[in-house]
Amino acid sequence: MLTTAIEHKAVLEPCAALEPEGFAVTRLPVTAGGFVDPAAVRAALRPDTGLVSVMAVNNKTGVPGLDSEALMVALKDLIAISNGSAGTSTRYTPSPVLKAMGLDDDQASAGVRISWSHLTPAVDWEAVAARIRALQ
Repeated sequence: MLTTAIEHKAVLEPCAALEPEGFAVTRLPVTAGGFVDPAAVRAALRPDTGLVSVMAVNNKTGVPGLDSEALMVALKDLIAISNGSAGTSTRYTPSPVLKAMGLDDDQASAGVRISWSHLTPAVDWEAVAARIRALQ
């Protein structure tokens, strides 16, 4: 199996559970910007690779110098936004994705997740950008 350090836990946890069963799992690192080098993916492929899971886009973002709570308040009526790690409703933990990108706990804690889909009403991205600029 071949994956990245920033995949969703729905991918990473089964990979980790299969390793003791003898499955080989390669976790590719990412750059500080969260990018995976396509050449590294090609180089890591083995004749016995049976699964490749590499996310095309990750929705973890950060706005350097901004408090994630202030950002959430400023954008709450424009877009779905949250902070912390996905799936942590009872306690806050820094995002493993941002940690894999090389951020320390303080930096990772400042990250936010902005979500939208085909079910989301049209997002006014200019208004989102204007509110972010107003906080800087």
